[in-house]
Amino acid sequence: MVYIKKKRKYVNRNRNLTNNNKVINTIYIFLIIIMIIIMGIFIKLGLNERKRIDSLNTYEAKKEDNYEILLKPNDFYLSETLPSGLYYVSKSIDSINIDFKYMFKANSKLNLNYNYIVTADLIGKANTTDNQTKEVWNRRFNLTNNSENVINNTQEFLINQSVSIDYETYNNLVHLYEQTYGLKLDAVLKVRLNVNIADSNVESKPIEDYIELEIPINNTITEVKENYENITFKTIIPSTNKVSVKEIIYYIIAILFCVGAIILIVTIIRKNKIPQNMYEKNINRILKYYGEIIATVEDEPNLANLAIMKVQNFYDLIDVAEQNKTNIIHYEVLEKQESYFYVVVDKYVYKYVVTEDKLS
Repeated sequence: MVYIKKKRKYVNRNRNLTNNNKVINTIYIFLIIIMIIIMGIFIKLGLNERKRIDSLNTYEAKKEDNYEILLKPNDFYLSETLPSGLYYVSKSIDSINIDFKYMFKANSKLNLNYNYIVTADLIGKANTTDNQTKEVWNRRFNLTNNSENVINNTQEFLINQSVSIDYETYNNLVHLYEQTYGLKLDAVLKVRLNVNIADSNVESKPIEDYIELEIPINNTITEVKENYENITFKTIIPSTNKVSVKEIIYYIIAILFCVGAIILIVTIIRKNKIPQNMYEKNINRILKYYGEIIATVEDEPNLANLAIMKVQNFYDLIDVAEQNKTNIIHYEVLEKQESYFYVVVDKYVYKYVVTEDKLS
C-alpha cells in the first residue's frame, strides 16, 4: 500500500494557469519565433556563401587573333605585307606574323594559376586504298616557352602573345616528306595558343582553352582559317566541394538556434501535457493500490434518500469501507476530469472526490 499524503494538491495547468505562467509561455513563443527567424537568416547567409563560392568558378573568355602575311621579294605586289582575311599564293609567302589575344574575366575575384604556350602541329593526310583520307604524319613544334603565372585576388587577366611562322620552312619539310616516301600529302599547320586555368580555391582539373588557326601547306593557294569560338563560357567544376569557414559558421549558428527553438517547443509541450495527464495519474494510482475493494460503475448511484458525508482524504474512505466490510463504489462524473468514490453504510453515503487538480 502506498501512502497518499493528506490534502496533497496537483496543479492543473489548464484550469489554474497563473498570469505569470501565461507570460512565460508568451515569452517562450516569442523567443521561438525570433529563433526561427534568426535560424532562417543564417541558413540564407550560408546558401548565399555557397552560391558565391560556386559563382567564382564561372568565367568568360574573349579570344581574338590578328595576322599579316610577309611576302618574299617580288615584282608583283606593291606592299611587302598582305592583310588578314585573304587568299594567298603559297610560293609568295615568306612568313606569317600572328598576334593572339586572350581576355579572361570572372564575375568575382579569384586566386588563379594559369599557363600558356603556343604550338604548331604539322599534320599530313593521304588517300588510302579505299579512297579515304587518313592522317599519316603529325609533328609538333613549340613556338614559345611555357609561361607560368600566379595571380591572387584578381577578376581578370589578359594574354597577348605574338609568334612568327616561317611558312617556307614548313612547306619545304612537307615536300621533303613527299619526296622521301613518294606520297602526296594534304598538309595543314595548326597554330594554337593553349591556355590552362585553375582556381587555387577549388580542387579541380585545370580548364583547357585555346585559340587555333589552320594554315594549309601546299604549292598553290593557301589561307588562314580560324578554328575556335570567339567567346566561351567556362566553369571550373570542383572535384571536391570545399566549404568556406564563413559557410560553416553560418550553418553552426543556424543549428544552435534550431536546437534552442526545439528545446523551448518541447518545454511548452511538456508543461501543457502535465495537466492533461494529472487526472488519469490520480485515478490510476487509486485503482492500482486499492482496486481490490473498488467497484467501478457506469451509472450514477441513486443517493436521494441518503445523507451524504464528505470525507477529507482517501484514507478516511478506506477506513469506513474496511470497518463496515463493504466495497468502494467508483463513478466517473466527467470523463477524464472528475470522479466520485462512495461507501454506502445504512442511511449514510461517504463521498470522496477526485478532480484533475487535486485529491480532495
